[in-house]
Amino acid sequence: MILHSERWMELRRYRSLFEAGMSISEIARETGLNWRTVKKYITASPPVVVPKGTSRKGCIPQVITEYIPVIDAWLRADIALKGTVIHERLVEQSLLTELTGRFAQANGPL
Repeated sequence: MILHSERWMELRRYRSLFEAGMSISEIARETGLNWRTVKKYITASPPVVVPKGTSRKGCIPQVITEYIPVIDAWLRADIALKGTVIHERLVEQSLLTELTGRFAQANGPL
């Protein structure tokens, strides 16, 4: 089932392909949809505002929040810093083990 926001993204994708010169039948073949569905998406008027996704606030506690300034400082110093390097640095400084320990306490064992 396609959610409303996902449908909007597909609608934008189909419309851009159509505006780039692809025919409705070509888009239908590429996407695996019926040509009538593609035509419906292309001719549909877009919503005034792109809908927001559902709020995830409160679903999973964000225990990493206090470490964001540290990670942000690392990224300011080296914009090309890889996620694996950030992970290694967090492990070296024992921040990650503390962080995963708190996550396990908050959510139970994985």
